[in-house]
Amino acid sequence: MEVLKYTFFSALTAYLVWSFARSVDWPKVAQALKQANYWWIGLSMLVGWVAILVRAQRWRILIEPLNYRPSLKNTYDAVMLTYLANFALPRMGEVVRCGALRKSEKIPFDSLLGTVVLERIFDVFCLLVIVVSVIFMRMETFGAFMYDKIWQPLMEKSGGSFSKWLLIAAIIGFAGLTLIIVFRKRLLKIGLIRKTVKLFSGLIDGLKAGFRLKKYKQFFAYTLLLWLLYFMQSYTIMKSMPETQGLFMADALFLMVVGSFGWVMPVQGGLGAFHYMVSLALVGIYAVDAGMADAFAIISHESQSVVMIFFGFISLIAISLKFKVYKVQSSK
Repeated sequence: MEVLKYTFFSALTAYLVWSFARSVDWPKVAQALKQANYWWIGLSMLVGWVAILVRAQRWRILIEPLNYRPSLKNTYDAVMLTYLANFALPRMGEVVRCGALRKSEKIPFDSLLGTVVLERIFDVFCLLVIVVSVIFMRMETFGAFMYDKIWQPLMEKSGGSFSKWLLIAAIIGFAGLTLIIVFRKRLLKIGLIRKTVKLFSGLIDGLKAGFRLKKYKQFFAYTLLLWLLYFMQSYTIMKSMPETQGLFMADALFLMVVGSFGWVMPVQGGLGAFHYMVSLALVGIYAVDAGMADAFAIISHESQSVVMIFFGFISLIAISLKFKVYKVQSSK
């Protein structure tokens, strides 16, 4: 199953990258790379790294109600592995970071997974609030782009069957839940079912931790800082090219939202999807030359990818060395 999943997502990523790459005017991209201001690019990379550090600190606050206090170093290394692993298989990073912190801090994996789910739910809510704000900020441009270029094509590709499949999924889910309740005693005799129930029980404990937050003010402060850093990351990279440096803060916020859609797509590291979304926005709204828009998307994505991969490998090496020391000490 894992092999099929990896093959599918790799094929999807390869298709998106190929689809984007074949339409790129590479001489213009080379020209844009020569004209780019690398001081702004470097600043954007630094801001991106700080955002990862802030995310690690915020995760520590979510974990504390579970009666564990992981170190910032171990939490940071685990979060860094999230981004590195997502370049191998989308969404695998969340599992990897929980596994890494479980080994280094002896925290139950299922409880950690619950805190990650809670963190993601909160981030999705924040993103939706920002999306709505951006749309209403400039309804005639941003709102029209979201509807014409994102929502409408999605509905057309689904052939109007989205609501039908949603209804079918709801019926199957209800029927499955009913069967589980009726035959729960028999099902619990199966080892795999017992392990699954235990996993969900720990996951729920992790979710409940959010309601026992003692440092909720710090949590919201770090969340605000995190999204401010994401905005600054978008703003600084926007300043790195002549074609975009004259845009305003509202435009940086819009590009941040569009880029976020690309990053969350189920492909390795947002490859292809991010480039397509950002380039489409620059051409469609700001009438930026297609070649320069592609160059901006490449600079924006690859600069952050370098940060994620470089520091991700450093964290991977640090964790590997730490585990080797633990094994040597335990064997004595």
